[in-house]
Amino acid sequence: MNLKSNFILWFLLISSCISAFSQGYEINVSINSRNDTVVLGHYFAERERLRANNTVVLNSAGQGTFRGDEKLPNGMYFLVMNGQRLLDFLIGDEQTFDIQINTDDWENISITGSRDNEIFLEFQQMQRATGRQQHELQQRLQTADSVSRVEIFSDLQALNMRHAGEIWKMIEESKGLFVHSYLNAQFPVFMRVPALDPHPWQVALPEEAANWTREYLNQYLNRWYRKNFFSDVNIFDRSMLRTPFYEDKLMDYFQQNNVFIFHPDTVNKEIDMILTRVKDYDDVFRFVLVTLFNHYRQSEFIVAENIWVHIADEWYIPYAHWSADEFTETLKSEVAKRKPNLIGKMAPPMEMLMILPPEHFRAAALDTAIKFDYHAGRMIDDFRRENELRSKYTALYFWDFNCGHCRQGIRDLFDAWEELKDSGLQVITIQLRLTERQDKGRWIDFVNEHSLFGAGWVNAWSPYDHKFRDYYNTENVPVMYLLGEDKTIMLKNIVAEQLKDIVR
Repeated sequence: MNLKSNFILWFLLISSCISAFSQGYEINVSINSRNDTVVLGHYFAERERLRANNTVVLNSAGQGTFRGDEKLPNGMYFLVMNGQRLLDFLIGDEQTFDIQINTDDWENISITGSRDNEIFLEFQQMQRATGRQQHELQQRLQTADSVSRVEIFSDLQALNMRHAGEIWKMIEESKGLFVHSYLNAQFPVFMRVPALDPHPWQVALPEEAANWTREYLNQYLNRWYRKNFFSDVNIFDRSMLRTPFYEDKLMDYFQQNNVFIFHPDTVNKEIDMILTRVKDYDDVFRFVLVTLFNHYRQSEFIVAENIWVHIADEWYIPYAHWSADEFTETLKSEVAKRKPNLIGKMAPPMEMLMILPPEHFRAAALDTAIKFDYHAGRMIDDFRRENELRSKYTALYFWDFNCGHCRQGIRDLFDAWEELKDSGLQVITIQLRLTERQDKGRWIDFVNEHSLFGAGWVNAWSPYDHKFRDYYNTENVPVMYLLGEDKTIMLKNIVAEQLKDIVR
């Protein structure tokens, strides 16, 4: 073989390799329409996204081609024409195929050149046929007598089991294709729970399970369920992000009561596990992080703040490189304000807190020197360790006598305290605005006017140290915390009426 022949052979070999590695996608569409515009879209979790740069205008024969130099990400896609979604289809490894649609006969859609979509269409046809049979049986149930109902229920159960078996067979036969992941998602994890007499899609329980107590069996199944929760929709598979059921599966993990106990520490641990596993897949990581962050930030659960602050501090601020700098800086500030006073934490210290006993207020009503004295009262270093401030419950009320909501709130709190003090409720009110001597005088007058004192009711302020304002996030007042006997934070940002539901 001469040099020229060697060169030609080498050139053809290189060309074929380049072609193999650079092949993109080519989707030929044929629709009984002409000159209409067809748009290619894809799912992104529960959302539908149109690919603006993937639009074709059908020719006079109703034909058009979507084409690109790079392969499309695997997932579930759809076509839209005249604002109407025509069909769903799958994008797997085979990305050169033909779609034929007759809008007058939706039962005869054809996709050739893609094994993924041939199986996908077969599955859809099977679903429609089974759905019709189920509907017929359910219609018969409405007018059947008691004997016939038993037979119909039996037929319905047999139909459902047969249908499950058909789906499972398709799952087994489609391994290696993207449609396998799609079909697997149609077979929910609760159907796979181990059994002593398992179906083909179940694993067998250990033989000794026949002798287990019901409690032990339930514990075993709960552990299995948690471990295998993503065996149907694998949220760690990037391609599943482009399906309509990704987000539901992700959130079900955190919202189903039978997966794990809802405690902020447990939830945070599970979030860390998931985010660690998807951290190297930027699109999945971003979606999971933002979805969980927004969910818990908007949640009404009492301890949801513990979770979103953890997500923000450990994940969003360090790794959300797509986030605007302004938002990140605002989030940093917000996290700094909330971290010291999360529910379940020990109440932060309040150094140099000045406690004014009831006799000071009575004397101050008659003596202006006492009334304006900044140094009157008893200074304590740590209210959490003062014997006289020990109680079953402690309400901390941060307020400003110039604030109308605060004045009403403290009167409501006093009424609630009088009702609940025998149940072990102590109240410590901390006056925040005493920047001038006249401020202290007006505070004294307000407390005296409404007789806001008694055994178990403490009026206090801090004339020398105000760091506790940051610890307790008192930027907007009034703010009330409820502490337990060990001075851990039980609740925060509550009102007097809510105390009655807890302190009894």
